[in-house]
Amino acid sequence: MRKKLLALVSLGWIFNYAHRMAIPPLIPMIKAELGINNAEAGLLMTALLLPYALVQVPAGYFGDRIGRKRLLTLSIIGYSLSSALIVFARGYWELLAVRALYGIFSGLYYAPATALISEVYRERKGSALGVFMVGPPVGSGIAPLIVVPIAVNLEWRYAFLMLSVLSATIGIALALAVRGEVSRPSRVTFSIPRNVFLLSAANFIVLAAFFGLLTFLVSFLVNAGVSLETASLLFSLLSVIGIAGSLVGGGLYDRIGRRSVAVVFGLNALLTLLLAVTASPWVIVPLGVTFYSVGAIVTAYTSEKATGENLGSVMGFVNMVGFFGATVGPYLVGLLIDHFGYEKAFLSIPAMYMLAWAVIKLEEGMEGRRGERLSRT
Repeated sequence: MRKKLLALVSLGWIFNYAHRMAIPPLIPMIKAELGINNAEAGLLMTALLLPYALVQVPAGYFGDRIGRKRLLTLSIIGYSLSSALIVFARGYWELLAVRALYGIFSGLYYAPATALISEVYRERKGSALGVFMVGPPVGSGIAPLIVVPIAVNLEWRYAFLMLSVLSATIGIALALAVRGEVSRPSRVTFSIPRNVFLLSAANFIVLAAFFGLLTFLVSFLVNAGVSLETASLLFSLLSVIGIAGSLVGGGLYDRIGRRSVAVVFGLNALLTLLLAVTASPWVIVPLGVTFYSVGAIVTAYTSEKATGENLGSVMGFVNMVGFFGATVGPYLVGLLIDHFGYEKAFLSIPAMYMLAWAVIKLEEGMEGRRGERLSRT
């Protein structure tokens, strides 16, 4: 039962990301049709990420309250139907509205899913969350492979309809194949401990960098002289390699714990700097490993800061703050591109990773001093 549950919940997370990351490879087509600039294109990500962020804490709390599997099923069916509405969106503002509706339903997923997995796989939650967190790389990787051929041969809006059919199937399977509630705490409290605030701030910065890069990676490579087809394949390659990165991240956390957070932040700073300076496709290979390892590591570390009674709320809070950063990242990078060009704008991404590294090192120091005080008392 645990393996079936993990597989279906992970598939739901994969398509959660496929829907949201279908926009980046289609940006050149959308810009041409709607006559929008890069900052406005970045808002197509912000439009879903802001409501996504706002529902994180309620999703964690109500998942604990009414049942995590029940809320996950509602999320999958809801985000599938709302994303399908893009076929009716003809103007820029209509498209923004549909993406915002999708963001609400997709936002109901992460907190109950990670709380459920952390409870079911207590002793090896790092590795189990590593499997779950293949969602971002796999979802991001399959998105161009599905949407670009449909967009080229039919029309880009129909790509979202195809994704919706596929994801709705997963929601139905989760409802029918897993009977009852697998993990539901006997007592639920809404409390956010102070020791998650610095981690949340680091997550804010990291997700701003993450979504800023993903939103404009294809456009960045095209600007550097790469064809749209090749740039889309490199985008997918980053994500394919990221599958291994997510699994490595989960295993690394099981081995060295919270130290893995600073390690991957530092490596991402170095590799995104190389990408910004060289625009070399070869950087994609190591970057795929470190770029996508962050999710499993930060998620596992977050669960250590909660109790069984507030696990959903804490998971939701850290992710909420992170996705406030995700709403800022695409717009900020798009704005920098419009004013300074791709090369200079992309230097903001390693700068963000270095700032997040500094925040997490500060947190490590504070945790160490807190531990010393407790040992003396």
